[in-house]
Amino acid sequence: MTNVKVFFDFNCPFCFIATGIVEQLKKDGVNFFIEWIPYEQYPEIPFEGRNLYDIFSKDKTIKMFKTLGKYGSPYNISFNENVNIKFNSHRALLAREYAKSVHKYSVFSREVFKTAFVDIKNIGEESIINDIGKKVGLDVEEMNRNIDSGKYDEKLKIAYELVDKYNIEEVPTFLINDETKIINIRKYKRIKDAILEAE
Repeated sequence: MTNVKVFFDFNCPFCFIATGIVEQLKKDGVNFFIEWIPYEQYPEIPFEGRNLYDIFSKDKTIKMFKTLGKYGSPYNISFNENVNIKFNSHRALLAREYAKSVHKYSVFSREVFKTAFVDIKNIGEESIINDIGKKVGLDVEEMNRNIDSGKYDEKLKIAYELVDKYNIEEVPTFLINDETKIINIRKYKRIKDAILEAE
């Protein structure tokens, strides 16, 4: 079966759209094995987040999220145009490892993206991650115990090694059978065709 690795970060709005692409591929009957590889691109972002308006103008930021809404629309993914925070995603990525271990990765992941880009809540905060965990039925006490003990630190380290190995420079990146890289989320047909050709 074709292997598809998707390198992603929870603070990346394009990665939210990538989740819709993966679901659409499944609906279209494309056969593949999916691996979501966490890539924390900006670990230096403080836990309280960074104001996007300090990086881009307010008008430019609003325009960007309007455009993202158009890209996400075919996959029923929407964005709040008033998003103004770049989040620290570290704890969310660790919590994702716990969700994966109890077979709730997809629903947890979707809710993290929605919380960040629709509800505009800071996914860098432990309390917000806890709320998401409770909402999707995770054992939050066990999740936090595992995170705080460092249980998932090695998994992130291994993911970073894959980033280096495959020379991943941005997210999301679709890597098909460890060979073909596609980074443009607007190229659904190209992604689909590349997976089918790799079978």
